[in-house]
Amino acid sequence: MIKLENNNESLIFFTSAFPFAHSESFIETEIKFLSNNFNNVQILSHNIDDQFLRPVPENVKVKRIRYNLNRFEKFLSTFQLFSKTFWSEYYVIKYKYKKKISFGILKTMLISLYNAKRLSLIYNDYIINLRSVNVTCYSYWSNDSAIALALIKKSKQKIKCIARVHGWDVFFEPSKYNYLPYRNLISNRLNAIYSISNKAIDFVKNDLKIENYSNYKLSRLGVSKQDLKFDDNDKILIVSCSAVIPLKRVILIAEVMSKLKFKNVSWTHIGAGEGFVELEKYCNKNIKITYSLLGNISNKEVIKYYKQNNPSLFINLSSTEGVPVSIMEALSFGIPVIATNVGGVNEIVNNKN
Repeated sequence: MIKLENNNESLIFFTSAFPFAHSESFIETEIKFLSNNFNNVQILSHNIDDQFLRPVPENVKVKRIRYNLNRFEKFLSTFQLFSKTFWSEYYVIKYKYKKKISFGILKTMLISLYNAKRLSLIYNDYIINLRSVNVTCYSYWSNDSAIALALIKKSKQKIKCIARVHGWDVFFEPSKYNYLPYRNLISNRLNAIYSISNKAIDFVKNDLKIENYSNYKLSRLGVSKQDLKFDDNDKILIVSCSAVIPLKRVILIAEVMSKLKFKNVSWTHIGAGEGFVELEKYCNKNIKITYSLLGNISNKEVIKYYKQNNPSLFINLSSTEGVPVSIMEALSFGIPVIATNVGGVNEIVNNKN
């Protein structure tokens, strides 16, 4: 967890969805710590569609802000060609990263910068309206929100601006064009960037060649400790828990399960997403063992399920990860884990545990 010192400060917390919908369930734990360390917490969620709202502490207020650009705004982003910030990034890509600037990278540079400038104006209004002397701005992801904070920081030096980095928002490989925009800008402007893994910090230092990496701090996500319980019966319950999206490769887990024919083995997957219908169709056709696709459930329900069913094995076959909270939750129950060696996974799944 991020350590905070002054409980007289106000916090503006930027999320992709939380507390709406079911994603970013790990923030359900962190928000308790944040609310205890700040008198006032303002969540600016970029989820403007979902109606499901999770409870938050009493001193936490929630607002919703559009994150994505419309078509006209994407057209307007071409004018960022006249921005000094754009050309500074161009230099970084060409001479530091030594990458060929494709049309996809160029488009990403323009759209992200325009969006960050747009968001920075909106964020600045919230900062002014707080009328607080001590304000900390915290972006949960190093996306356009973090770039916006970097832009704000230039003119508002007294405001603390921080962000997290996880997996997809630090490593280039998972991204569509093998590139993430304005990493140097974020690194040089923000007060601190909290990484959930050592591997991410090494990537910033060695691959991105960011000179000012001293403000990158290791700050693990975490889960509450659970009471361990072990059964002697011969039933084997395999569990996986993630969004059903391409990089999580849940369909690959289903393919593994289709090879099993043991009567005492069952599989449960927790989570939904864009590939859920395809997953259902595949399972109905190919899997012979008992299985259950629970879809999205709350974090409390996930913990309750583990307590009541005592899984025998947890499996994660993602193509990229930071340090998955889903694996931490499994380990907190003493559940053995099989996982792909990607991102910072081997920092918690290794020969030591």
